[in-house]
Amino acid sequence: MLNLFVGFEQSNRYVITNEEGVTLGYIAEEQRGFLGTFGRQILRTHRPFRALVMDSMGTPILWLRRPFAFINSRMFVQRLKDLSEYTRDGEPVLDTFGEVQQRWHLWRRRYDTFLRKDSRRILTLATDPQPEPETELFHQFARVDEGFLAWRFVLRDARGEAMASISRMFRGFGRELFTDTGQYFVRFGHDSSDPQETISKAPSIIRDLSLEERALVLAMSVNIDFDYFSRHSEGSGPGLGFWWFSSGE
Repeated sequence: MLNLFVGFEQSNRYVITNEEGVTLGYIAEEQRGFLGTFGRQILRTHRPFRALVMDSMGTPILWLRRPFAFINSRMFVQRLKDLSEYTRDGEPVLDTFGEVQQRWHLWRRRYDTFLRKDSRRILTLATDPQPEPETELFHQFARVDEGFLAWRFVLRDARGEAMASISRMFRGFGRELFTDTGQYFVRFGHDSSDPQETISKAPSIIRDLSLEERALVLAMSVNIDFDYFSRHSEGSGPGLGFWWFSSGE
């Protein structure tokens, strides 16, 4: 209610489920105290933030980092070094392995996604200043180029073949106008199928994605939420404060 009626920007929270509604995990924007709350009200969707991706038991598995963005947004995807490493003080040692970049266009919605292409790690502690990785360490994984006010985002390879898709679902005028919630379907893999007729025309997927590639698609979903569907996104429609995903497998 604070978000809807007085414009109070809250930290974002998400629930990840499968097609049967079973909870697979959660995503939560990190709380940063009073200064973080104040910054959210001033910077809105331009604000820098970090979010934690957890499994259904609350165990951290991914870290999402979005620096301050005045026009084009960026999001880095991080995981634990060797999937398990912490310092003696219990602080996670993070390895940056992917990036999502928004590309400016006057009316189209465009993104490029990148994965680290070699074995050189980009390590940092969670409390350290986060590095801006060198661009030559990454190769482009996919791109998105959708039309004005698009609600479905298809990731395509260099040949234009579909690799994954992210679709925001319409849940009725009441929910869209008077709540700050929304629902997305993240689709990947040969056996994936969209559960609602409204996206039944989504293109067939050419191959299964690796875990790193799927993590990058998930990060891009959060970035799309902030850029186009959050209540305070510029030129956006209805917003999302608590978000449901449905995976394709």
